[in-house]
Amino acid sequence: MSLKESLKERGIRLSKPRLMVLEFFENNPSGHFSINEIYENLKKQSKNISFTSVYRTCKLLERLGYIKAITFEERHVHYESNSKPHLHIQCIYCGKREEREFKNWNEILKILPVDEKEYLITSCNINILGVCKECKEKINKKEE
Repeated sequence: MSLKESLKERGIRLSKPRLMVLEFFENNPSGHFSINEIYENLKKQSKNISFTSVYRTCKLLERLGYIKAITFEERHVHYESNSKPHLHIQCIYCGKREEREFKNWNEILKILPVDEKEYLITSCNINILGVCKECKEKINKKEE
């Protein structure tokens, strides 16, 4: 069942702004987007879309479990539709973010102090901070 069909089945009206946000996530299955980034992207397609519509639609999709809110550095909320088990790595110098996917949650649990018999893990948000290869090379050149 498609996301649109699932929303219709729940009795949720599929207005044009909601459809645009749904299509945005369908066309961008990986990546992390702030409300503003989603809005700016959709505004290029239709000048009639409002920031409030994008915000409310993202909150609705989050509440229904179709997208996930990720907070980086306790400041900015980004949304993602990637439901595959993964973690995030972010460079503390340039801010570049990458995802590393795993086959299943058990792969991640092997490195975490969580007993899978005690908890049924349905979601996990792991943010690793470090220095990316490019920034590391720049730092090393400055030190030489």
